[in-house]
Amino acid sequence: MNQDADGARVGLLATQALLLSGDDVRIEVDVAPGAWLDVVETTGTVAYEGEAPSSWTVDATVGDGAILTWAGKPFVVSDEIATHRRTRIRLQGTGRALMQEKIVLGRAGQLGGDLNMSLEASDDTGPLQVECLELGQEARRMPGILGNLRSLDTVTALGWTPEPTGEPEAGTTGPGETHFPLDRSGAVLRWMGIGRFRDRLCDATFTAWHEEAMRDYRHRHATQRLRPAQAETRP
Repeated sequence: MNQDADGARVGLLATQALLLSGDDVRIEVDVAPGAWLDVVETTGTVAYEGEAPSSWTVDATVGDGAILTWAGKPFVVSDEIATHRRTRIRLQGTGRALMQEKIVLGRAGQLGGDLNMSLEASDDTGPLQVECLELGQEARRMPGILGNLRSLDTVTALGWTPEPTGEPEAGTTGPGETHFPLDRSGAVLRWMGIGRFRDRLCDATFTAWHEEAMRDYRHRHATQRLRPAQAETRP
């Protein structure tokens, strides 16, 4: 979709219907050291009903000084399907990643099937964020889980700790908005609600964090290029 000498914006296009029952989709991403990659999902993904479970796995490696940004479209879980969504990210050196994941439980008029969703992120030191959400129908009805909520929108920054665009006040756009910095470099913003179109928080946050991350990336690269040039001009 767009590119320069250091990276590219790439669109994901499905050439067939997915996720059908039994589908196992795996996407491997390797961002070279010093490069940037912006992944754009052109449409949402529906996990269709069926007897055999389906799965969607993203496995990404981000090199030293590189950055990966990925704004996901809605991942819709139909009735009568068990589906797995896994994301694994490995940061090397000063690599950074910014991910947005939108989950919708059920198509129109549905409650949605069983979803297992996990994120495993690490850097050279060790784990940054490890999370596993078991969102089966029975689990969702338990006290303190989701109840009648059907949508989750999560923005995760890894490799640096950005501040929220504004202090999210619980209940202003949905039953719950939560921002928390990770123990080390990273931050997570999550919104939960009845319908995804009520979310006015996560898209704006992703845009702001994306601009911040790319601004820092450009600045670091300009500084690195300037140093050799200055060394060559010295007597």
